[in-house]
Amino acid sequence: MKQNIKKVLAALVLAVSVLGLTACGNTASVEQQDMYDEEQLQSVADYLITRWSSMPEEEIAQYASMDKEDAQMLIDAEGLPFTGDSFISAFAGYEGSMKELGAYRSTDGYEDPEVKGDEVTFVANLTYENRTAKLSLVFTKRGIVESVTLDPKYSVGEILKKAGMNTILGMGTVFAVLIFISLVIYCFNFIPGNQAPKQETKPAPKPRPARKPAARPAVQHSENLVDDKELVAAITAAICAYTGTSSDGFVVRSIRRAESSRWKRA
Repeated sequence: MKQNIKKVLAALVLAVSVLGLTACGNTASVEQQDMYDEEQLQSVADYLITRWSSMPEEEIAQYASMDKEDAQMLIDAEGLPFTGDSFISAFAGYEGSMKELGAYRSTDGYEDPEVKGDEVTFVANLTYENRTAKLSLVFTKRGIVESVTLDPKYSVGEILKKAGMNTILGMGTVFAVLIFISLVIYCFNFIPGNQAPKQETKPAPKPRPARKPAARPAVQHSENLVDDKELVAAITAAICAYTGTSSDGFVVRSIRRAESSRWKRA
């Protein structure tokens, strides 16, 4: 009997546990669903669309260039679910696209909100005079808009036209700069200081070694100078004066030139 009671109690505990887990899961899903109110998200999108279409361009420009503190004061005064940055960026984004979009025509519907973590993205499809556009609002879990994006839709021809214009503009800028640089380099030729080329200083030539005088050919000692009477008389007188004798005692038969090296030795 006691064993049956224990089994019944265990079954009851198990059933209560399962019901508790199911309730927790349902609570989590309910919290996930109740994190945003779709009507509130739609009303915020309609507020921006109405303000953009009804305000003059001067007032839109004023809102787009508003200071963050002034924007926050306006938000608090009107009770708007925006941050200061998101409110200013919303009007700045529309100001940059208003000429391409043209006048407002209609709102073509809203897409299902997309939940990612603590953020909810709400998208509205709009039709303007010149093209369609998508308005994307990102809300926090408290229902405050933290970013606003207005994305105009362009045709394939418009995209190719813009790409071609960007390519031409980029290449034209490059060629214009290259031509300007070429002109600047060409103008250097007219500067006086650059006309005369600098003369390169060449090193002084090394002095060549002096040539040694050619050796004189040896004088032939076989030359007989006896026929030169004046020379014979002078030599005879010198010998007589050196020896102290008379010229009668000898006769000069030949005279030959001596080597210069012997005179140097003397």
